[in-house]
Amino acid sequence: MIQVLRKNQRILMLVVAVLTIVAFIFLYNTTQLDELATIKNPTIYGKSLTPLAIDRQVKNYQLTLALGQFELLQKLGGTAQDQDRALTEFVWNLLVLQHQSRELGIEPTDDQVANRIKQIPIFQVTGKFDPLKYGQFVSEQLAPRGFTERQLEDVIRDSLRLEALSKIVEAPAAIGEGEMQAMARAFQPVTAGFVKFERMKDADKIQVSPEEVSAIYQQNQSSLLTNETREASCVVFELPAGSKLEGKEKVDALQKLANAASELTDSLAQAGSSLEQLAAKAGAKIVKLAAFDRTGNPAQPSPALNAETMSDIVPATFLIPKTGATSDVIQSGDAFYVIEVTTVNPARPLTLDEARPRIEAQLRAQKAEQIFTADATSAANALRAAVAAGKSFTEAAAVQNLKVEEIKNVVAAAESTSPENQAIAGSTLLLKEGEISNLEGAPWGAFVAQLQSRAPVDQMAFGARESQIRESLLRNKRDLLFMEWLRVSREAARITMPEGRQG
Repeated sequence: MIQVLRKNQRILMLVVAVLTIVAFIFLYNTTQLDELATIKNPTIYGKSLTPLAIDRQVKNYQLTLALGQFELLQKLGGTAQDQDRALTEFVWNLLVLQHQSRELGIEPTDDQVANRIKQIPIFQVTGKFDPLKYGQFVSEQLAPRGFTERQLEDVIRDSLRLEALSKIVEAPAAIGEGEMQAMARAFQPVTAGFVKFERMKDADKIQVSPEEVSAIYQQNQSSLLTNETREASCVVFELPAGSKLEGKEKVDALQKLANAASELTDSLAQAGSSLEQLAAKAGAKIVKLAAFDRTGNPAQPSPALNAETMSDIVPATFLIPKTGATSDVIQSGDAFYVIEVTTVNPARPLTLDEARPRIEAQLRAQKAEQIFTADATSAANALRAAVAAGKSFTEAAAVQNLKVEEIKNVVAAAESTSPENQAIAGSTLLLKEGEISNLEGAPWGAFVAQLQSRAPVDQMAFGARESQIRESLLRNKRDLLFMEWLRVSREAARITMPEGRQG
């Protein structure tokens, strides 16, 4: 199948489909590669990684994201919120996966790879593989950025390796009936009393000294920065105002707009081409965007572009490498955009006076939380002591001028139970009747609850969710087994990342 795909590549490259534009944010981002490449002489399994080998693995990460291979990303640590950490973890773990797969003789066949490629959603139309979309993807999205069809296949091979290896590693996972009985407790109706502790409402009155502000500023000066902002010119290709086109007429009109936008980006690549001249020639308007940051917050709002459009074009704008460079075509709704960065205002360190409001707010919030936690913990301990001495929960609360509220016959796991009642009922799952829970956090602050009674399991509710709960528990056990296998395998890989960086 792979040979069939390659054999028809020349024909497929001639097909142009513009109805859907594939967003490829990570494919434009070379900063991660630059960061990883600065590590000097990294080694794994006793062998040094060359810059070329690192480049290959970074491309694997970027292409894995683009192809939507989320199981591979998630299991190998590529979904961390910190992008640099996600990239680093994914690269090392992928090398471990590839090595261990070879040791175990796990190697997907060409037919398996080809069949999986045909199942990727971005290559399908109405649920079936479309070779035209595959060809367009390779020729228009991969080739211009140095990616090849072989790299696409390698990503799918890695996904198949992961699946095969996971089945071996996770095979011992099983769920016992005792575990299911413990889970069934969440389906027992609970009656409980509880006391709320609310956070301070006047935290802004907490005093913060200049010395405290100065100390925080000195400790965190390197991270106290202004936001980078950019100004840009935005060429807009959109349907005429008041257009009521539908069906094929609308599709044809949008295709013409997309073609025009693509022609403009192609022309910009030629020396001497001006964005303004090309936009005028294409009959498209240009919108000047005042400085905005990565969240899309502008210094001055643009009446021409709404918030939804800004959320679509801002990420691409911040991936443009320098002033005067332009983006590829960006689609938002029924319009197409080409962005040229006109000004880059880099982040700079905040002065003490500029940082003062932020630091003071942070210090007040920290102090307020400390005061609240200390007071709530003291009150909860006093409640337990009074109940242990023979007072009722209500009497013990009254001594501290606290109000006892109650939930009756609440099933913690029921979908109809409110989040607040779920939290309160959930805090009693391990309690015996009369016992008081630990101090539990809540949106309003915190609470403690006393279990009054627990009724038999709601068999109807539990039965409806039993298979889902069993599968979730099994999935968690499998994930833990895989994480432990990965930890041990990484230790055996003897990964070293010297702190020295290349100059």
